[in-house]
Amino acid sequence: MTIPPAYYLLLLWMIITSGQVIGAVSELKAKSLTLTTWNLNWLAEDKPRGKPRSSIPLRKPSDYQAMAEIINAISPDVMAFQEVANRLSISKVIPLSKYQIEFSNRKDTNNDEIWPQFVGFAIRKGIEYRRHPDLQQLDVWNNQYLRYGVDISLFQQGKPSLRLLAVHLKSGCYSNRHRNKNCTVLKKQFEVLKNWIAKRQEQQQSFIILGDFNRRLANKGDNFWKKLTAGLSPDPILATKGITSQCRSQAYNKRKRTWEERQYPGFIDHFIIDSRIHNKNTTEVPLSEHLYTEQQLKQYQLSDHCPLSIMLKL
Repeated sequence: MTIPPAYYLLLLWMIITSGQVIGAVSELKAKSLTLTTWNLNWLAEDKPRGKPRSSIPLRKPSDYQAMAEIINAISPDVMAFQEVANRLSISKVIPLSKYQIEFSNRKDTNNDEIWPQFVGFAIRKGIEYRRHPDLQQLDVWNNQYLRYGVDISLFQQGKPSLRLLAVHLKSGCYSNRHRNKNCTVLKKQFEVLKNWIAKRQEQQQSFIILGDFNRRLANKGDNFWKKLTAGLSPDPILATKGITSQCRSQAYNKRKRTWEERQYPGFIDHFIIDSRIHNKNTTEVPLSEHLYTEQQLKQYQLSDHCPLSIMLKL
């Protein structure tokens, strides 16, 4: 993929001009910033509490090691994760010696869940950032059941340069053909996201929303994408638009009650990118999908999602 030099110049301008700061007091001196999102599919400890559900993977040490090797190969500067039980669980796949971990504050109110799953960020140590209050409004039921968004700002030269929001939205409403109660919830969550984007635009803050949206937003004419972008100026960019997912993974078939290899028809994990840091004069998107090898699919219990990454040139 060839990306015009104008893309880098525009992004550099946005990053330079765009409370408590966490992390080493340093600058983003690297020539690029790799952002990754990965739903880790019920990443829990070796022996989680309670009776295991058949649809939740019970992993061996070799499975955790294989997942850790994938993350090491991607080498993200910032990784948004979903479906992680706790700090011990994430430490099995991400070295805490190299990364700071930020969990959703919802974790602190759900310690009694037998199979908890939370959203968060892993941020490479040395990157300066600030933690904002969670986007609790995504819990539209207001009962700590629906997942909060985790909101941070990355800093460069002591100034905020990029606002990041990690999300994991309601499942069960994947496309326009779905019409159910889950769609009602997801619609409300997208209204919350739209308000968050509008606030970023009002404050002239460059932003990226990344994570598991549980919606095939890149489908032609997707109603939720049209509603999200209606009235926003400029329109945000969907990094997965025009790209077909090649991810093959092990997923649980509820009807057959067995694990099987599956390839889903479209992305439900996405990057929604502020168009001001994206070159409007190209249709190419700096998106990569990490695919599992045949050996990994046969030998390990990984995730039913493949990691997605974008690389921003500084």
